[in-house]
Amino acid sequence: MQRIPKAIAAAQLTTSAATYYTAPTNTTSTINNLSLTNTSASPVAVTLFRVPSGGSAVAGNTILSAFSLAAGQSYVPPQAIGLQLDPGMTLQALAVTATAVTIAGGVYETSGSPS
Repeated sequence: MQRIPKAIAAAQLTTSAATYYTAPTNTTSTINNLSLTNTSASPVAVTLFRVPSGGSAVAGNTILSAFSLAAGQSYVPPQAIGLQLDPGMTLQALAVTATAVTIAGGVYETSGSPS
């Protein structure tokens, strides 16, 4: 069994749900760190989703709903740490203001059979 650390590349959130990480085929991914940073001078609400393979970002898969980040605030959502994503699942997010919040983090990708 292989367990490989991978980055969730830093990106600016958009106002529509967008995918920031997809668990590869035959791989279970575990989020080990994630941060949301408001780079603007105003509060911005952010929403995170754990979306099933082939699914959409909807209320039923929200893991952080309209959380208000203060100007300049960084936040590590505790409900995301240790969260597992099965093959094809995605981590998606949105902000009420485009290009105001940066998402970044990392996962462990586990694949293969136990020895």
